[in-house]
Amino acid sequence: MDERVFSPGQNFLLAAFPADQLEILEPSFTRVAINLRDRLTVPFEPEEFAYFPLSGICSVIVVTLDGVRIETGLIGREGFLGSSIALFADRVPYEIITQADGHALRISRADLALAIERSPALHAVLLRFVHTFTLQASHTALANGRCTIEERLARWMLMCQDRTGSADLQLTHEFLSVMLAVRRSGITDAIHVLEGKRLLHATRGHLRVLNRAGLEEIAGGAYGVPEAEYERLLGPLRISP
Repeated sequence: MDERVFSPGQNFLLAAFPADQLEILEPSFTRVAINLRDRLTVPFEPEEFAYFPLSGICSVIVVTLDGVRIETGLIGREGFLGSSIALFADRVPYEIITQADGHALRISRADLALAIERSPALHAVLLRFVHTFTLQASHTALANGRCTIEERLARWMLMCQDRTGSADLQLTHEFLSVMLAVRRSGITDAIHVLEGKRLLHATRGHLRVLNRAGLEEIAGGAYGVPEAEYERLLGPLRISP
């Protein structure tokens, strides 16, 4: 594949593959744009493609039978979308939408399944990521059950910054209410609290991190364990702003 289109370092998970194993995947990749609110996975339908983000952020969202939507995790260029393929499942029970614009490498289900069959080493790297994402989702449940909205917002902003390397996040209160499973009024109040502590600055549709260390203190134990496990198993996660 032309290096002007893709280099392994653009996706940290691909960078964790042995070079000779990555060559198995490269001919099957197509570079695509992933735009805000793109629906990349439909609940209870087969994942026809896997995506390895090069930039941007994707949200994994659980949708109840009565239409309630709650985010369970984030995936950026530290990972991939396509866990059902790595786990030999026929479908996923959640949806994945793009939360921040970017680009990704797309590969068909058949091509990724063939690469997994040919390369146990490649499969092992994918499964390590699935493990770390499961841990992230469990800490989302912990945060939703035990943390204040301010703590959850701080954690979520840290996770976004880890994946973008930017202090600036383009997000509306409406979208945040879905991500954190709270009413918009609760999001507004939480933002005001963190602004009062001079940890962030908010304007319409935009949040800026002013004090990362302060956000880490607010987030407390809800943030850090999944991130440390990723770095233990796969390598660096955080992108320095």
